[in-house]
Amino acid sequence: MEIELFYTPGTRSIRPRWLLEELELPYRIHSIDLFGGERNPVHPLGSVPAVRIDGEPLIESGAICHWLADRFMDRGLAPPMDSPHRAHYEQWMFFVPGTLEPPAFDILLHTAILPEKHRVEAIVPFATSGYRRVLRMLAEELDHDGYLLGERFSCADIMLGTTLGWLPELLESYPPVLAYLERVTTRPAYKRAMAPVSHAA
Repeated sequence: MEIELFYTPGTRSIRPRWLLEELELPYRIHSIDLFGGERNPVHPLGSVPAVRIDGEPLIESGAICHWLADRFMDRGLAPPMDSPHRAHYEQWMFFVPGTLEPPAFDILLHTAILPEKHRVEAIVPFATSGYRRVLRMLAEELDHDGYLLGERFSCADIMLGTTLGWLPELLESYPPVLAYLERVTTRPAYKRAMAPVSHAA
């Protein structure tokens, strides 16, 4: 299988890169200078991430990760369909983009990403309150030494870990969440995925 990843550091494209490293799959990486105005030729909106798998394009970080983890289920990053953990795995895979990301992204948009003249200051406290509400829930869920599904690391942890890394300063009031983030980001595959593109496979 030939896998090509279209990638920009500091974006959701870290998710499929981290997963590919965890799966120990060979892949070719194409660096896209998205913040410099370059468009990704594989994505209909010019965005990242995208992959080409045997020439066929696939977009959306969650969809890419979900498909790859299931396609290589023997690598242990997704529970089998008949596993008692599968339902919770699906829950967390969708929880991240559906519940955790929206307030976090609003905070980033109106404090860092948008030009100052387009930022809406009033959005930030509202989004922060919503994000903290989710973090309180996660602090209860992660009050142990394992991962989302218990002792076994999964693709859901990649989805969650990458997003929690967006605003690490807001995790200090939630020690279980902070400890979880430190736990997942010390994994060798994460460190390989964060290396400069020239070091990628």
